[in-house]
Amino acid sequence: MSTQRILFIGNSYTYCNELPTLVAQLAAAGGKDVAVHQVTAGGVTLEWHAQNEATLAALTEPWDIVVLQEHSIRPIQDTPKMAMAAAALQAIIASTGAQTVLFMTWARQHFPEMQAGLARVYNAVAQDIGARVAPVGLAWEAALIADPSLALHTEDKSHPTPLGSYLAACVFYATFFGESPVGLPAKLMTTGGEVLVAIPEAQARLVQSAAWEVCSKS
Repeated sequence: MSTQRILFIGNSYTYCNELPTLVAQLAAAGGKDVAVHQVTAGGVTLEWHAQNEATLAALTEPWDIVVLQEHSIRPIQDTPKMAMAAAALQAIIASTGAQTVLFMTWARQHFPEMQAGLARVYNAVAQDIGARVAPVGLAWEAALIADPSLALHTEDKSHPTPLGSYLAACVFYATFFGESPVGLPAKLMTTGGEVLVAIPEAQARLVQSAAWEVCSKS
C-alpha cells in the first residue's frame, strides 16, 4: 500500500488539537497509509504563506495533496487577496503534480450567518483555480443544526475544541478518500500511545454523520 503524503498550510485553525495528526490517525483506522506535514503560524493568511520561505520550500517536496487554509475572516473581508494568494500557491502545487484542497473554515460562534459567505468564496476560488473543497464549515453548521448543544468552538467563539477538530478531521477523511467516516474510532492516539482526542461515542457518530452528509453532496 502506497503512502499518501499530505501537506497542510494554514494557521491556528489547522494546528489546534493537532488536526493533521487526527486526520492521519483516522486514515490509519480506515486502513489508509497517510503521512502528514504542516506549515502553520498563528493568525497568518495565504498571502503570508505565498511569500514565506518555509512554505515555499515545503511545496518543492513531493506531495499527493496540499491543503490550503485561509485566515478565518479574510474570505469575507478581502476576497481578492485570498483569490490571488490561492492562485499563486496553486500554480506552484500544480507544477509538482499534487492536488490542492481548500479547507473551508467555520463561522464564528456568535456570527453563524458568516458561513454562507465563507462557503460562497471558498467554492468560487476552488472553481477558479481547479481545486477541491473540504467543506468543514458546512459540516460544522450541519452538526450544530442536529444538536445545538455541541461544543465545537472554544470560549473565544473562534477556535475549535477537540470535538470541532475531530469533526474537521472526519470531513478531510471523507474528502480525501470518498468514503464515509461513520464507524471510525471516537478515541484517537498518537503513535507513542498518547490520547489525541476521546470523543463520547454518541457525539462522534453525530459529527461523523454530519461530515458524510455534507461531503457526499459536494
